[in-house]
Amino acid sequence: MKIDVLVAGVLAGGLYALIGLGLSLVFGVLRVMNLAHGEFIIGGAYLAWLVVDHVGVDPLVAMPIAMLGMAAIAYPIQRYLLTGLVLASPTAPLVATFGLALIMQAGLQQFFGIDIHSLNASYSTSGMNILGVQVQTVYVISFALAAVLCLGTLLLLNHTRAGSAVRAAAADPKTASLLGLNVGRIYACTFAGAAALAAAAGVMTGVAQSFTPSSGLAQLLTGFAVMALGGIGSVGGTFLGGIILGVLQAVCVDQFGGGYSNLAVYLTFFIALAIWPTGVLSWRRAHA
Repeated sequence: MKIDVLVAGVLAGGLYALIGLGLSLVFGVLRVMNLAHGEFIIGGAYLAWLVVDHVGVDPLVAMPIAMLGMAAIAYPIQRYLLTGLVLASPTAPLVATFGLALIMQAGLQQFFGIDIHSLNASYSTSGMNILGVQVQTVYVISFALAAVLCLGTLLLLNHTRAGSAVRAAAADPKTASLLGLNVGRIYACTFAGAAALAAAAGVMTGVAQSFTPSSGLAQLLTGFAVMALGGIGSVGGTFLGGIILGVLQAVCVDQFGGGYSNLAVYLTFFIALAIWPTGVLSWRRAHA
């Protein structure tokens, strides 16, 4: 394997891990496959675009605002709509998030139109040298951001009282409620946090690529592929899954051309589900 292809794939995998992180968090805690996750990503990109367009700041400066904005949107949706569905039926939230995705996409089209947008920044087209390989700066930033957010999410879940409450609500919501935990609020905070992570992914996606209101589906499928590789609901596995997907896609593009990049994502998703239904990390532990 060429070293430049490997490095490019690993760095692109950081962006893919960022895309899958919020999706993995929601499933790990709420046991809900959020089909509106792609729209939260694109919504974050559009919020950042509004800030950049009106204030003139760098997209990375606009990122915290976009994250807070998407979290503020997601919290009441989970608190007053999805929580009751989650506790009542395992399938109802899936249908609800599908409907939410359609509503959000229609709203984005109504407000922003169907024109292509992007987040302009000096590092979107610039390059830097890593291990003697010239790579795009935006993917280096995305990789570092994904590493920080994945590590921060793991530390929050495993080493804080709030994380203990989240894990208790995820393991047994009825028992957690009897112990005095507000499960509805925990679910809403988790969903809002995942939306904030999605917004961060949206900002970096908007810098690296262009986007439209209908771009959410591609992001959702990428998130699915990352989860299938890293383990459904595994935050740690998400980072590894993103890197694996990035490398596989880079090799596919190098061998067959750029037209096969999306095909590589979809094939990886289905093959991973067939071979490692619980993810690469779980498969390795089972065969250690």
